[in-house]
Amino acid sequence: WAERLRRVIPELDLATLAFSTEPKVDGVAMSLTYERGTFVQAATRGDGVTGEDVTANVATVGDVPHVLAKAGGPYPDVLEVRGEIYMPVAEFDAMNKRQADAGGRLFVNPRNSAAGALRQKDAAITAQRPLHFWAYAVGVVEGAPAKSKWPAGTQSDTLAQLAKAGFPVSPDARRVEGLAAVEGRCRELEAERHELAYEIDGVVTKVDDFALQKVLGATSRAPRWAIAFKFPPEERTTRLLDIMVSIGRTGRATPFARLEPVFVGGSTVGV
Repeated sequence: WAERLRRVIPELDLATLAFSTEPKVDGVAMSLTYERGTFVQAATRGDGVTGEDVTANVATVGDVPHVLAKAGGPYPDVLEVRGEIYMPVAEFDAMNKRQADAGGRLFVNPRNSAAGALRQKDAAITAQRPLHFWAYAVGVVEGAPAKSKWPAGTQSDTLAQLAKAGFPVSPDARRVEGLAAVEGRCRELEAERHELAYEIDGVVTKVDDFALQKVLGATSRAPRWAIAFKFPPEERTTRLLDIMVSIGRTGRATPFARLEPVFVGGSTVGV
């Protein structure tokens, strides 16, 4: 990936280039819209162009400010903040314990539970779920006042700016210099992934400087200035209980395994 960056800008010094490394939170991508500092809409990412309006549900999430902090202003007429809705592991486990005590159905994993909570038709049900939000980017900015600092010039400054506006940002995001430091940070987070208070499935690395991002541009599928390092899939050991055979409509026999159920990758696998 870094060599591709250098093909676009040959003079890039990858040993000193500034990058932003951020945990890839396993949640639901969310776009929040503010008009003159007041929350007006929340939408899921959808297909990248059209998402699902979940404003009433997201309004119940305590981490989402309804009015932005004065310290971060003055604010543009329109400000889009992008981030992730997620459930901390401990709060997910506590929710499942309450479900079990009440004889209810247990939830499978934090990510699916967060997505399901946002799709509730009754926002009061959403409010009962332990949903949280982290901001990680700014999208549309329109009508910024002359003294406004929106948008910032780098990704790391953007995270600081979002925090000043009242948004929670990941405490594990780091600005690092050089490709070796990026690789080191990816390995650190991979080793720590099960010790964190929230679930992650990788690390997102971005060229920190927005002017460089603009020069690097994007392909038809993704920006050239960012890449996601995905962790290897989880592995678990279980017992093979039986080998069974399924007969298809054409008479073809397909063997499959029946396993002692094991929880892996957010799901219980038994077949």
